[in-house]
Amino acid sequence: MWAIRAIAVVPVILLHACAIAQVDRIATRVELDEVVITAQREGFDVEDFIRRVMEDTTFHKAFLNTRYHPHRLRSVLKVRAKNEKETASLYRTGNLHRDADVVWLQLDTVHETGRLRDRDSSFRYLTAEMYDEVFFPKGRFVADNTVASRRLELERGSRIDRYKSELKKFMFDPGSEIASVPFIGHKLALFDEDMAPLYDFKIRADERNGHQCWVFSASAKPEFRDGRTVIKTMDTWFDHVTNSVIARQYRIAHVSVFLDFDIRIRVENTLIDGALVPTLVDYDGDWDIPFKKRELVRFILEYSGWRVIG
Repeated sequence: MWAIRAIAVVPVILLHACAIAQVDRIATRVELDEVVITAQREGFDVEDFIRRVMEDTTFHKAFLNTRYHPHRLRSVLKVRAKNEKETASLYRTGNLHRDADVVWLQLDTVHETGRLRDRDSSFRYLTAEMYDEVFFPKGRFVADNTVASRRLELERGSRIDRYKSELKKFMFDPGSEIASVPFIGHKLALFDEDMAPLYDFKIRADERNGHQCWVFSASAKPEFRDGRTVIKTMDTWFDHVTNSVIARQYRIAHVSVFLDFDIRIRVENTLIDGALVPTLVDYDGDWDIPFKKRELVRFILEYSGWRVIG
């Protein structure tokens, strides 16, 4: 019995040691502004903050709250050609309703232009399909905003299903490895031993959306802004008090024979009655998938009228 317990404990110890090594690795490289240096003298723990950055789940939680708390939604998606000319668009507004534990999204305005769909009414663009699937749930479903129960695991199945799954991972779990993406998945593991030396890390103080925040920034060093890095820049605003992600903006880009993309994402969150909820998701992406037409798509979602249910 004791032998079995010892064997079970070994992976936990190794995992903990690995996490400590990651924190130490970043802490020795991070640049601090004057406010942070002063805060250190008053008890601000840089290593503890880095650990919270690496283990954060509040960013994902805010997204899950879009399927949990009633709110108003306004969105627009635009497809453009290489010359920046708009070729298709989709405008929608609606409300997320909740009755006890049952939730549903009811659209009240839908306006579509251009060749957004194929003859069978399916979306011609993978980005539009992903956008519709992730942000516009269909039918009635049970409200659940528990991160552990809705991990962003990569889907098995067709190539298209995997690409949609990878897009979701890019959006909601930046900085973690995506093993199924050929040759680049490990490059997304921002804090790993092989990747961390390629970045400049900074911690500074700032105000965002009415919140006093600590900002953690990662920027690929100039000499590594090529195929050796995928995350080019990422800035995350953490609330001083709650440690929730108040905002995040980042750019990921890569060019290869397998995958070609350049994506910029900005998310703004706020705290309402103790719940972290998004107010804005702004996505602008150039996405070239093998055997598919290049996609230049931008979409913006605006959330308002939140009614937090305890």
